[in-house]
Amino acid sequence: MRVKSGISNIRHSKILGLLSLYLVTLPVLIGTVDRMRNILLRVPFEDWINVRYFDNPFITALHLVPGFIMLTVAPLQFVSDIRRKYPLFHVVLGYVFCSTGVICSLGLLWMVVVFPALGGLLTQVVSSFLVAALLISMIVAIRAARGRRFERHRAFMMRSYAIALSVSTARILIEAAEILFQVPFEASFIAASAAGVVINLVTVEWAISYG
Repeated sequence: MRVKSGISNIRHSKILGLLSLYLVTLPVLIGTVDRMRNILLRVPFEDWINVRYFDNPFITALHLVPGFIMLTVAPLQFVSDIRRKYPLFHVVLGYVFCSTGVICSLGLLWMVVVFPALGGLLTQVVSSFLVAALLISMIVAIRAARGRRFERHRAFMMRSYAIALSVSTARILIEAAEILFQVPFEASFIAASAAGVVINLVTVEWAISYG
């Protein structure tokens, strides 16, 4: 009975872990669907931040649609039952994650150059650095998997996901700042974005070392 109870607890913890990842991702997924819906229906935006997306629908889609797919499939990469029972599906998910990550990243670089970037040059520089870090992490992860160094592969896939997910962590912080302290989006964007990256990278390094 104790063995069965232990197995049940492990399964429940895995399910809760998966759900928590999707919960953190939810703000970006909802925001992406809402923004793409408004662009497709040609619903006009009033604030200058959203007008940028409305005026550049192709660049917006190039960034948002692959990003949506990337963040949707990413948590499934870390489900051990999928890796063990359906290894081919795990590999396919990994390539979907990486390929959409590349397209999404290139779309982001295009956006911060073409759009009036919120945060100006600082946002452009930091975005370029994060894109480079994401692409390098994915390349290292793929090379490690092909060399059958699976612990290294897992670690760098986790780092890739942490970088990608930082946008959603930042969104949560931005919403919290606005609700709790009435800080507008424009005022909290840079600090929240930086905090999102730091929180995610610290968390993932702890998970790699002790998880």
